[in-house]
Amino acid sequence: MSNCRFTLDEKRNVIDAVNPANSGKGYKGQGGPEDERHLRDFVLQRCLSEIIKKLLIDVRPAPQHRSGEQYQPFEERSAVQTAILYAIRASHLNTFDPALSIQHKFDGKLKRRKKHTQDLTSLALLRDDVECLLRDLYGDLESEAVDSVVLAVLRIVEGFTRCVRPDLWKEQEDAEDLDYTFGIGVPEGCGISGSDCYRGRAAKLSLIHRVREVNAKLSSFSEYTIEFANLFAQRWDCSKDCLDGDPF
Repeated sequence: MSNCRFTLDEKRNVIDAVNPANSGKGYKGQGGPEDERHLRDFVLQRCLSEIIKKLLIDVRPAPQHRSGEQYQPFEERSAVQTAILYAIRASHLNTFDPALSIQHKFDGKLKRRKKHTQDLTSLALLRDDVECLLRDLYGDLESEAVDSVVLAVLRIVEGFTRCVRPDLWKEQEDAEDLDYTFGIGVPEGCGISGSDCYRGRAAKLSLIHRVREVNAKLSSFSEYTIEFANLFAQRWDCSKDCLDGDPF
């Protein structure tokens, strides 16, 4: 039992012996497998749901049941969660013995530093939290499986937001265009053209406008987007005066 991480309590809530913050987040009803891999999957589902709520909020008026009670639809969050969940389940991570996460316990800190603008975006913040979750539940290992799933998660949310939440997708695209003017993402042997610089300047102004828009009405934006606005404003002056005659 010393290597047993996931168990059920008397109320059939999943208990995490390594990370108590996860305990009680998953409920296992009667029937079906109760081994650690399946219990870990219940925790994964609940934690993913919490992460996606930090990216996608619905600012539309809440519809009502026939009873008159309001409710919040979850179609968009559910679609993203399902895609990410099945990408993880299809990876080699799903085969990892839960004991690995005890032997290689995650300390909560990613080795990757936030050096560039594209590391600060709403989508990047979600990607980082998903990676933290994976390293917590499956073990802090140098694994191609972790890297490939993290990249898949980013591509999934990029594709989704491009079609459904274009403001989030444009935030990411603008960050990449701005970084490009500093040589980030420039293919080896290639230079930065005048048009690249123009796109970078336009991207910077667009991101400054987004920061101002977010700060003007925080309730209309998700937790990740508000965090992005704060991080970006720490690097660039987003005051109104700087928008006129910007040298870059």
